[in-house]
Amino acid sequence: MLVALMCAFQSQFAIAEPADYPATSLQPRSQYGWDRTPNQIDESAPPDEAQRGMTEAGTPVQMRDEGAFPAEGRNLFVDLDSVPGAAGEPVPFSYDSDAQNSEEAHKAVRGKNTWLLWGEGNEVFWNWVQQHGYGLTDFLLLLDSRTRNTRFARTGLINEPHMLSQTDRSKRILGLYLDQMESTTKPAGANAYYPQPELFPLGDRAVYQDVLDRLAKDALNPAVYGYPSGIVGLRLFLNPDFFGNTIAAATARQYWHDKVEVSETDAFYDVNQWVSKDPKLVRPFRVAMSCGFCHVSPHPLFPPKDPEHPEWQNLSSTIGDQYWRPVATFTNLQVKGSFLYQFLASQQPGTIDTSLVSTDHINNSNTITAIFDLPARLVRAGANVPEDQNAPNLLIPQIEDPVAGTNPRHTPRVLLDGADSVGVFGALSRVYLNIGAYSEEWKRLHNTVVGFTPQRPFAVSTAVKNSAYWRAADKYRIPYLASFFTYRSQYSGQSVTQPMHLADVPAGRVIIDAEKDNALKGRAVFIQNCAICHSSKQPQGLKLLFARNWSPFETLEHGAPPILTLPMAFKDWRAFTKTKAYLEYVRQIGDLAGQRTGTEDRFLQDNFLSNEIRIPITLVGTNSGRAVGTNAMRGQIWDNFSSETYKTLPAVGPVNFFNPFSKVPTDEWGNNDSYAPPGNGPGYYRPASLISLWATAPYLHNNALGAFTGDPSIEGRLKAFNDGIDKILWREKRQGNSLLAGDLRGTMAAANGDSGFIYRTTVPSYIEFAPGFIRPLIQGVLGSFWTSFLTSYVWWGLAAIFVGFAIFGGTRQAGFFFALVAVAIAVLLRLSRIDTVYPLLWLLPAISAIATFAFWVLVRHRIVSRLVFLVLVGASLFTSYKVTSFVDGDSGSLRIGPIPEGTPVNLLMNTNPEAPVTYLAAAGFGIARGLLRIRRDSLEGEAAWTAFRDEAAGPLMRVSKCPDFVLDRGHWFAQDLRDDEKVQLKAFLKTL
Repeated sequence: MLVALMCAFQSQFAIAEPADYPATSLQPRSQYGWDRTPNQIDESAPPDEAQRGMTEAGTPVQMRDEGAFPAEGRNLFVDLDSVPGAAGEPVPFSYDSDAQNSEEAHKAVRGKNTWLLWGEGNEVFWNWVQQHGYGLTDFLLLLDSRTRNTRFARTGLINEPHMLSQTDRSKRILGLYLDQMESTTKPAGANAYYPQPELFPLGDRAVYQDVLDRLAKDALNPAVYGYPSGIVGLRLFLNPDFFGNTIAAATARQYWHDKVEVSETDAFYDVNQWVSKDPKLVRPFRVAMSCGFCHVSPHPLFPPKDPEHPEWQNLSSTIGDQYWRPVATFTNLQVKGSFLYQFLASQQPGTIDTSLVSTDHINNSNTITAIFDLPARLVRAGANVPEDQNAPNLLIPQIEDPVAGTNPRHTPRVLLDGADSVGVFGALSRVYLNIGAYSEEWKRLHNTVVGFTPQRPFAVSTAVKNSAYWRAADKYRIPYLASFFTYRSQYSGQSVTQPMHLADVPAGRVIIDAEKDNALKGRAVFIQNCAICHSSKQPQGLKLLFARNWSPFETLEHGAPPILTLPMAFKDWRAFTKTKAYLEYVRQIGDLAGQRTGTEDRFLQDNFLSNEIRIPITLVGTNSGRAVGTNAMRGQIWDNFSSETYKTLPAVGPVNFFNPFSKVPTDEWGNNDSYAPPGNGPGYYRPASLISLWATAPYLHNNALGAFTGDPSIEGRLKAFNDGIDKILWREKRQGNSLLAGDLRGTMAAANGDSGFIYRTTVPSYIEFAPGFIRPLIQGVLGSFWTSFLTSYVWWGLAAIFVGFAIFGGTRQAGFFFALVAVAIAVLLRLSRIDTVYPLLWLLPAISAIATFAFWVLVRHRIVSRLVFLVLVGASLFTSYKVTSFVDGDSGSLRIGPIPEGTPVNLLMNTNPEAPVTYLAAAGFGIARGLLRIRRDSLEGEAAWTAFRDEAAGPLMRVSKCPDFVLDRGHWFAQDLRDDEKVQLKAFLKTL
């Protein structure tokens, strides 16, 4: 509510209200002047810490250039990414055996280490988040060693092998419980611990020598990779703002000592004691995040017996961690009764909203992508239509086309919405930016986490100029990653991104053999019904076009290149599959696929199982939240990482969805409303690859279809597969799922009418910010001037006016003032309709009207009016004091609520700051009325939700950027198949 009202105030000066506001069709705003310089360079951008030689807080550090971050070349994690041997046993993927291809093998090893270990300097950003990120998360709490033995079950995070829990209070390091190394174990291939360099000119080494002596160490260069944390993908660095030889650092150490080290109750770990939410608390360690943090997961073929204690051979770096829980990672300072906790809990395990930090005001999480068969993906990209690039796009190197600077460029698309359309190199670069690289500039381009202010593109030209980390990535790290993902052993023919077939291990082979007859028949079902989207091998010349006014009479000549026009709307899909054009395509793809011979299926070899072509969300029919994200549109933060082709994509037209507050009956697909996303980018999904589908359930782009078992064993994955695929193939099986938290259809009457899974708050919750974050929150939305205006200037101005009236005014002026007050209060009560909750508030304008009459008719002495104005002077100054005290956090925390149980999270989280000011104000007032009714009548449960719904739901839906809340709808393409065909198709999909 606070953010909506602040945005409404701000929007008066920024948005012209259209006569008829069509939901989300408004384009997002950009910072003024973003396109005034060549290649969008930001002339005011600061250098990163390495290039500047100083932290943002002013602590001197060692200055470094792009050559100061050498990539680790030893294959230290030999057993990671094991592949099946002849008998299905785990065999280490060997790079050393490729003597004829040694250079590429060495690059691949460096890429592997980069993927697992390197954060590209993002420890700076995550440290900022811990200290200034509104009290949402603290990675040092994630690392609490006392919880190591339950870490996977609670959070889905992967314990680093060969490290141990440390629970002894006397062995804490600066009051922290940190995992320790096994005393006799080093990473495979390590002959000695790396010498400890003087990374920072920290002054007196005695200040931190004891910490260095006690930290866990491995064979890696801590100047580049820091120290092991105990969680795969997180690395510890000493914080120069804590250990530095400055007065501020000494003060920080003393403050930490007083608040944390000497605490008898381990207050830092107790979120209810607010110590870890204190913005003045400088941490002794920064935590860097590598790509492996999200992508390393239990190996599907060789899972650990105990997920809390894996060995390296039990882990895969490419499968993607579908057990990873965003709520445990990014809101570990919040409790279940926090609305922000409920917001992150709505993002299913194994998903992450990549616009979480640079928000686009849509809760649009998507699955952590499994990285399979990149070479086949590049082949498919090379066969698709290339995309036009602009000058900033071309600053990003490419690997798809043989000639540097080629334009248009062939581009695979890593993101599910197909937005990152400048090539694999750019996609990998953007991933590092999105997890905090060069944050000194990045967080200046948007209002971090909160949003509600215009964005500016992250300019590649700015990063090349000002970031040593970016240049290191450009020259070395990203090419190494490309080598890692595309490397195929000349010795064995294997790759770490090759499909993980269930039949490759004995336990799975029994299952596959038992269903081989059905699988063979299911292959034909797949080719005839699924391959048009889910095969990278296609008849030569394949081109898919989409038409809103689709005609069912299209034909395709026998043997002609399959250029097909598909409908934009799913309602026309059945008719499309009966056209002569589609039947000719089926004949051609069938000829290409041929027949399976023995155990070999040449059609599936080097098949990425996706056509890499954007499909309109109106045809796919799944939840549109991810598809309509706006961060890659022109002028937005990821502008440089989306092609000109993307930025000029046509609008997809009306998107059908289920509106839980509409009285209109639903259609056969559960929809009863529609909205219009903007054009020029949003509105599309690329088909997901089906490689190793048996291992990657739940399904859809948001992991919302199918049960989450939390079990990484082969049996656990197959249980999830069976449930998810059944719901893909049989729509009727999607009705309710008690295993999904937030699906209240079985427990709450208000949700019983939901046509699918809408995540609703599971408990009454509050939006709460610790005292020290109130001013940064308000300033982030309104800016420093308007924050000062509301806390000081307006009240001082009123006080000055009242002083003037006290000196020069009389009873007429006093009466006029009270008349203004009466009118203002009356107008506010009617516009806000707060009077419907508290009718007695009309006493205020009534009293003001009586005062007006008294001063105009009854009072004759100026002394009375002067006394009134002097009282108003004092009231204005007192109000300024109280408002400033609140904003400064001196009056306690900011707490808004209770938001009742059963509230759809996205009803609030998808608020569009581009909506007209009158709509935003109406939404804010609606929230206020709902909360006031709940408090006035002490409402709980259904009654509380009903009151909130009646007041706030309508206005909030009117300002929603994406009013599509059902998470598990769509992808109904199998509905016309017979049951026996579905059984056969399921058996085939299990073999992929």
